Amino acid sequence: MTTITEEQKQIVKSTAPILKEHGKEITSIFYKKMFEAHPELRNYFNLTNQEIGTQPLALANTVYLAAENIEQLDVLLPQVKTIAHKHRSLTIKAEHYPIVGEYLLKGIAEYLGDAATPEILDAWGAAYGIIAEIFIEVEQEMYDALGDERNRDFIEFKIIKKENVAPNVFTLDLARNDGGELVAYEPGQYLSLRIKLKELFHNRQYSLTKAFDGESYQVAIKQENEKEPAGVVSNHIFENYHVGDTILATLPAGDFELDKAANNHVFIAGGIGITPIAAMVDSLEIGDQAQLIHCVRTEEYAVFAEEFQEKLGAQYHLFAGKNVTKADLEELVKLGVTIYLCGPVPFMREIETILLGLGHVQSAIHFEAFQPALSLVK
Repeated sequence: MTTITEEQKQIVKSTAPILKEHGKEITSIFYKKMFEAHPELRNYFNLTNQEIGTQPLALANTVYLAAENIEQLDVLLPQVKTIAHKHRSLTIKAEHYPIVGEYLLKGIAEYLGDAATPEILDAWGAAYGIIAEIFIEVEQEMYDALGDERNRDFIEFKIIKKENVAPNVFTLDLARNDGGELVAYEPGQYLSLRIKLKELFHNRQYSLTKAFDGESYQVAIKQENEKEPAGVVSNHIFENYHVGDTILATLPAGDFELDKAANNHVFIAGGIGITPIAAMVDSLEIGDQAQLIHCVRTEEYAVFAEEFQEKLGAQYHLFAGKNVTKADLEELVKLGVTIYLCGPVPFMREIETILLGLGHVQSAIHFEAFQPALSLVK
């Protein structure tokens, strides 16, 4: 078990602002060095997030927040669990953490140069060791909950249905192909799918879009052709995977879930952010207090609109080609409800700001972001 002295805690806390200011640069050095020494680890990381910088930023923020709270790490457990779900879904194991620690310290040392004294590096090494042990423990509990050993790795699934549901959006229905149990999941969770391109595995998370039926999993995937870089994995799956093919996936993960103690649910989605919310709506009983606000560019982009209309009736509000305003939210979202937000980050931030200004409490607003969560911390 890693220990850290009071003196080392103070060193970490006093140097934490350096990581906050220069963390992205430090972790970029770290990733470069680690991948050079351990190219096999590229199979676990989203290389697009590496390219656009969200992954280095997320790692920097994780380490910075842990350093800033080194004397009360329990306050970070919500963030730890979110990241641990992602790690479990990618089959990150305990043996990977020492490698990450080694190259993270090398990144700090290279960036700080002569300012990286042995005392500073030893203190950060101790701090990382404690953080790593917390992640390892939480993730081990998640692996243990899966039971059967073969549930803990990528599994072959057969594509039993593929359907276009909106421009550039398609669903895949997947049945387990190895005779193992189809594990139940919470609405709002996701699958990690894995494909192989040019000798490297690429992994992406896709939201489950239906309540668990015991027979198959359904995910929705958006082709990404309108931004740079284009969606490497999503586009490849669309073009090359068809009914009858097999694809690798891990069992469901994620902590974007319905608040079971809530009596009134309000779902607000922007574009493809509707996908995890679709499973939540599908899981609700007729008569449950729920309403859905979905913002899309045009009506043809309103994924699952017919299903929502049938289930929610007048409680389904489609904003097609127009923005939802403060007045709209004041009218539709009453105080005291539980709110679920998913969509582009600027969209979610704008909605959150309006809701807080209207008197909603932060603890009642739940988020799902389709990028590393701690890359959103400012």
